[in-house]
Amino acid sequence: MAEHQHYSHPHLLKFHKFGLEGATITCTGCNFPCTDDNPLYSCCTCKFYLHEQCFDAARMLIHSLHPAHPLTLFPYPTYKSGSFICNLCNKSGSGFCFGCTTCDFDLHIHCANNNNNETALAPNIIKIKAHPNHPLHYLSKPPTHDDKGSRTCDVCGTGCESDIPTYRWAICDYDAHLGCVSLPETGKRQDHPHELKLLHVNPFETFECDVCRGTILQNHCMYLCKSGCDYGMHVKCVLAKVTEKAPMNDMQFQVDMFELQNHMKMNQMMIDTMSGYKYYEHFR
Repeated sequence: MAEHQHYSHPHLLKFHKFGLEGATITCTGCNFPCTDDNPLYSCCTCKFYLHEQCFDAARMLIHSLHPAHPLTLFPYPTYKSGSFICNLCNKSGSGFCFGCTTCDFDLHIHCANNNNNETALAPNIIKIKAHPNHPLHYLSKPPTHDDKGSRTCDVCGTGCESDIPTYRWAICDYDAHLGCVSLPETGKRQDHPHELKLLHVNPFETFECDVCRGTILQNHCMYLCKSGCDYGMHVKCVLAKVTEKAPMNDMQFQVDMFELQNHMKMNQMMIDTMSGYKYYEHFR
């Protein structure tokens, strides 16, 4: 079997034309699941896997959202937090990142390749741990809900906008944002000493979010403290500030969460700029 070198990994990678049959693995680059019918590259010793399209991704590109500077493909985020916020979909990421270190502009690899409405790197069909019994199909535009006018992501609980791609299994009426099928397995907040883990299946009938004080529905994913201190939150609240206010209506909540995430990203930019934390020269 032929072996190939990729700049992001020190070992040679083996190419599998039809994936790894029966294995449940995730691409290190885009954090999307690797399905049996998707070619991939692997280093099984390190549990490092790349979709063929992630392996072949350009090292640099010009994107319409940031035409002033070229974006460089980094093998992992350049921030101390170990994650980044995508400037296109506003979701966090921990895998490959197209970034401009001058402007602290970042894009998921799949969002960057959705440039000018071109086909994204996202697979057409995937399986996720939050909905393991059925495959989800990629839709460039989600269908409208007959009585509500819009759909809700069953991973994070926020609305699925009509012009944002989603994954869907129609029989179960299950929807998931493009960014929500590749959420980081772990996370960290500055106001909590322990690492958080992503619960793909929520075991709690009711759980009060320790960030927004709202109720986390059992059919939605959540983040929970790995150390067992009963500290948890909505997926959408990982980057938000703690509030003592009563839960607000869903629309206002989404607006405020969007603003808070942007605010947190700006704070991180300031911290990184002041500390001079840049390592990208290593990958030039």
